[in-house]
Amino acid sequence: MIKCPFCGATHVANTIFCSECGNYLLEDERRKTDPLENGEIGWVGDMAEDAPKTSSRQIAKPIAIQLKIGADKKREVEVNLNKTINLGRVDPTATVFPEVDLTDEGPPAKSVSRRHARILRRENTVVLEDLGSINGTFVNGRKITPYVPVTLQDGDIMQLGRIPIEVAIQYQ
Repeated sequence: MIKCPFCGATHVANTIFCSECGNYLLEDERRKTDPLENGEIGWVGDMAEDAPKTSSRQIAKPIAIQLKIGADKKREVEVNLNKTINLGRVDPTATVFPEVDLTDEGPPAKSVSRRHARILRRENTVVLEDLGSINGTFVNGRKITPYVPVTLQDGDIMQLGRIPIEVAIQYQ
């Protein structure tokens, strides 16, 4: 048996993620990556082609995000993008208090991990990152890879477990 170092839940041997909190359970020595040789490291694409096009006008900066939660979109939450926005379920015993709490979303809430995903602003974009959730995070029907940020656009539909959330981004 393995005991989660974060929440204390017990799991069978070789369990990868804790079903209670989503914490990674494998030992540190199993997380290593094979190093690349110096000749294998290089740029993808041409730097000149990838450089962003600048214009004389100022690029709008995202300042807030509005989330319409659930299939019926009855619940709306608006939060500023001045800090990271954690999404998940409240768990006072494990001191988990996400900014967007999905605990009261009925039976589908059980499909949401306590630390499920996070939204943050990077430069002039808004990104969503799955935090290794059990039931996954989706953007417009496509599952995103855990810990790999995905850019959110105004009007996107993200889904945490079985809870759909429509995204509206407000710009400066």
